[in-house]
Amino acid sequence: MKLEHHIAISTPVSLAILYFTKSYFYFFFSFCIGVLLDIDHIYDYVREEKKFDLKHLFIKSYLGDFKKMYLFFHAYEYIPIAFITGFFMNNYVFPVVFSISYLFHILPDQFSNNTKPFGYFLIYRIWVKFDMKKIFDVPPGGIHKI
Repeated sequence: MKLEHHIAISTPVSLAILYFTKSYFYFFFSFCIGVLLDIDHIYDYVREEKKFDLKHLFIKSYLGDFKKMYLFFHAYEYIPIAFITGFFMNNYVFPVVFSISYLFHILPDQFSNNTKPFGYFLIYRIWVKFDMKKIFDVPPGGIHKI
């Protein structure tokens, strides 16, 4: 999903978080979760290309032109980890805000990036050795529907 779409989704979600929590910390936390998760694409790009070129990074990402895709920040497993953390911190606002913000990032990705059903589970990606073709259906023209 494109950055501008993540911003468009994360803005009202973060404003709702602000409304319910009355916390600017959780507002910014929510917005950052919703938008900045995609920085994990940089690792995949630099690992394969051995350089950093922001424009080419976006092109390569939207085409799905990777051999391996790690996407360490895109993993549903982080949601139960957040709740376990919240339990030990005796703070349930954190895991709820995290989970809402995270899901509003990862679910649109799941449905717009031709991701296979288990593609955003880190355990699955490890099992398939991070093979791009086993994580995404890459049709002609790229992985993005939007």
